[in-house]
Parts: sequence; structure tokens; C-alpha cells
Amino acid sequence: MNNMHEIWGQRFFHYVNELQKYMRYVFTGHLAIVFMFAIGAGGYAYSEWLKEVPATFPSVFIVSVVIALLLMKAAPTTLLKPADIVFFLPLENQLPSYMRRSITWSTFSQLPLPLIAMVIALPLLKATEVGAGTDYLLVILLIIAFKGLFVGTEYSVRVANHDFVWPDRVLRLVLTFSTIYFALTWSSVAIFIGILIAMLYAKFWDKKAEQFPFPYEQFIELEQNRMMRFYRFANYFTEVPHLVGSVSKRSWLNIAMKRSTFKRKDVQNYLIVRTFIRTDDTFWLWVRLTVLSALGAFLIPIPIVSFIFVGALAFATAVQLILALEGGFEFTMDQLFPEEQEKSQIKAVRLLVRKLIWLQAIILLLAALPLYGLSVTPLLIAAIALIVGEATIRLTKEQMKDI
Repeated sequence: MNNMHEIWGQRFFHYVNELQKYMRYVFTGHLAIVFMFAIGAGGYAYSEWLKEVPATFPSVFIVSVVIALLLMKAAPTTLLKPADIVFFLPLENQLPSYMRRSITWSTFSQLPLPLIAMVIALPLLKATEVGAGTDYLLVILLIIAFKGLFVGTEYSVRVANHDFVWPDRVLRLVLTFSTIYFALTWSSVAIFIGILIAMLYAKFWDKKAEQFPFPYEQFIELEQNRMMRFYRFANYFTEVPHLVGSVSKRSWLNIAMKRSTFKRKDVQNYLIVRTFIRTDDTFWLWVRLTVLSALGAFLIPIPIVSFIFVGALAFATAVQLILALEGGFEFTMDQLFPEEQEKSQIKAVRLLVRKLIWLQAIILLLAALPLYGLSVTPLLIAAIALIVGEATIRLTKEQMKDI
């Protein structure tokens, strides 16, 4: 295949099929029900809060910061593969055409999130009497223009000076925040000034990138990391053969690990705790689910909805941690012990998951206090997390016995 246009089309077709193959396991009927409850409860709470929001609420500042953060990261989706370092060399004169299609797709794929954030923010801006209909429309057009310019700018920065990626993002964050803030509080002229500055800044990096060769290794690594994040997300719902695990030392959590001993009964407890802390997938899985539960307890003003939300996430936490910690088939040296290794491993996993559920319940109790105060509701939220988590641990244990 000697045409970059055909190569991009073929890879894009394969990429879309890869997304569809795993997303059908993600967006199931059960998840749709969860989304329905979450969106309904969130929308109701948001509308009720808008009725009482004071006119002095810093809505412009918050909206400007959120949209600026969503526009800041604009890494291009290149669909490059390791073999391209060799096979793209004869076609390098056509590489700009390939990258233009990459930048175009990256722009349109990254636009929905900031646009949705702006649409959600419109009632808040109107309730606090900030801006008018024309201002809102111009801000939406600004978001579209900035996203297109920022994706191209980040691509050029990565080609010209990879070490400047994060300083570049900070500069664009400040530019976006200032433009939106002054457009809504001062004059819509700020939007045109901001776009002009962004265009000149993008042109500067375009000219600078022309002086450097294309850094294949950098963009291939960027693409591999992007796909690996997607595979890790999909792996929460179905088995992904492409997934490659990663570990981190996290020495700051050494206090949570007991010192190793020479007693055989402590082997599995030590190994399971160490595995959980240092394996990125399992550790961040618990952190994400705990943060989501805490946000639900902190933001959902309807107790029954909060109970359902917290209970569902407590169930997900217990099930996924048990499956993740018991699901490995790798050989480890502890398997050489002449004891019942499998039984002691299951016991150690249950003990760790039970401790994590207790810690999650304490965090939920503290998160619910600002919303519900010193009442029985925060205690019920923590109790539901404990009951659901404990029931899940016991039922999962019995199911594994049957298997």
C-alpha cells in the first residue's frame, strides 16, 4: 500500500471496529439503568440547587476553569504502530497528509466533552445573570476554534520540543480561562482577541516544527499508552487479551504493609497486600470507585438514591477486587510451599477486600456529613456499603466453592 490516504482509512476502520468490539460489553442494559439513575438524580439536584443559587456565586470562574481544563489536553490520535518507524520511511513525503487527517479526527473526537460541559453550565450562567444568548453562542464557537487550534499546536510542540508539552498546556490553560472569563464578564471582543493569540501561537510552533524530523518513537508510545488506557477501562467489563499490566513502587504506602516474616501463615497476607498496593490496575480501581462513591454521598441529596448508588459501587468494588486479586495464573514462589496455597490465598484476599470495604465506608461517612449533617443518614450510607460489601464477599466465596 503506497498511499497514506488509504493507510489512514484502513487503520481508522480497524480502530473503530476495535472500539465497537469492546464498547458493546461496556454499555449494557445494566449500565444504562445506572446512568439513568445517576443523570436523573444529578439533574434533579442541579435544578433544585439553581433555584437557590445566589447571584454572587462565582459561576464565571468555575465555568472558565472547567472548560479550560477540558480544552488543555489535546494530544493527537495518530493510530501509529511500532513497525511504522521502518515502513513509513519511503512514504515520509506523504506524512503531512496522514497527520492532517489525524489532527482532524482528534479535534472532532475531543469536542463533545467541553461542549457538553458548556451546555450544562448554561443554566448556571443564566441563573447568576452572567452573559446573554449571543455571548453563550460565541463561547461555544470559541470552544470549537480553540480545540482545533490546540490539537495542531500540541502536535507541533511534540515534534519541536517534547519537554515543553506541559508548559505549553499551562499556557493554553491560562489563555482559555482568560478568554472565556473576560468574554462573559467584560466584552465578547475578548473571544476574537483570544482566537487571534491562539492562531499566532499555533503558527509559531508550526514554523518551528518544520525544522525537526518526525519523532516516530514519541508518537508511537503516545498511541500505545492511549490504547492501553482504553483496554484497561474495557477490562473492567470483559477480558481484554491486549492488556499489559503495570506496577508502581508506591513507597509512600509502605506503612500499610506489614514487615515480612518467616512464618508460613503470613506469606499470603503479605503478598496479597503488596500486590494490591503495587499493581496499578487494582489500586486505581479501588481509588476510582471510592472517589465516585464519596462524590455520590456528598452530592446526591435524595437518601434513597444515595443508598442505591453507594450500594451498587460497594458491590462493584468487592467483586472486581476479588476477581482481580484471585484472577492471576502467574507462577509465584509461594506455590512451592507444601501447604494449601489456594485456600490461604482466598482467605488473604477476602481479608484485604473486607478491610478496603471498611475504609471505603469510613470515607463515605465523612463525605456524607457536609450534606446530611449529624444525622442517621450518613451512618446508613456507610452501613449499606459495609453490608453490601460483606454480602458480596460471602456470596462470591460460596460461588467459587461451587465452581
